[in-house]
Amino acid sequence: MGGEEIGRALLLSLVTACIAFTVSETALFAPWRERLRARMPWLGKLASCGYCLGCWIAFGVTAIYRPRLFVAWEPLDLLLTAFAIAWLAAFQWALLAWLLAQTGK
Repeated sequence: MGGEEIGRALLLSLVTACIAFTVSETALFAPWRERLRARMPWLGKLASCGYCLGCWIAFGVTAIYRPRLFVAWEPLDLLLTAFAIAWLAAFQWALLAWLLAQTGK
């Protein structure tokens, strides 16, 4: 594991947090979340939870970009890396939510 992989994972966590926050919290996606909740309540709930959505986004970006923070068996490495990205993204998402609340929006 090199510094390049750590940097890639950090950038992917920023992207994950940004996408999760935008989809789960902004007014732009509110009609889409409401439609999902009406049609498929479990999926609507997933789209409304920044942490839950962030986990699935982290799995997706890990599958596409394939960063590896661990060096053992590749499938397990990718799974653990996805969880690490999701965990980092959760803190970033929480910071974005807090900042939004502080501004009164």
